[in-house]
Amino acid sequence: MSEKMWSTKVKATCVEKLGKCHHELGESHVFETPLSYVEGLCLGIQDPARIWVTHCAAGLPSWEGDNPDVYRIHCISKKGTVWEFERVEEKDD
Repeated sequence: MSEKMWSTKVKATCVEKLGKCHHELGESHVFETPLSYVEGLCLGIQDPARIWVTHCAAGLPSWEGDNPDVYRIHCISKKGTVWEFERVEEKDD
């Protein structure tokens, strides 16, 4: 695990919409830290995905065969949204 895990940002992007939801495809939000609250991101995805946001920030590989650097998580609604979580790499100046 990365020592910088607790200060690593993770971006959540809506990649699929299966029904009615106020979130739109392509919409993105950033977790400033793995445990931060994200204004505007509903709790239907924010809370259930918390453990995977933490895993993503730590740099642990996901189960996604096409890209183990991202996690794709469905919200708690059976007709909700699918979100992709990926680390935001900070550039060293």
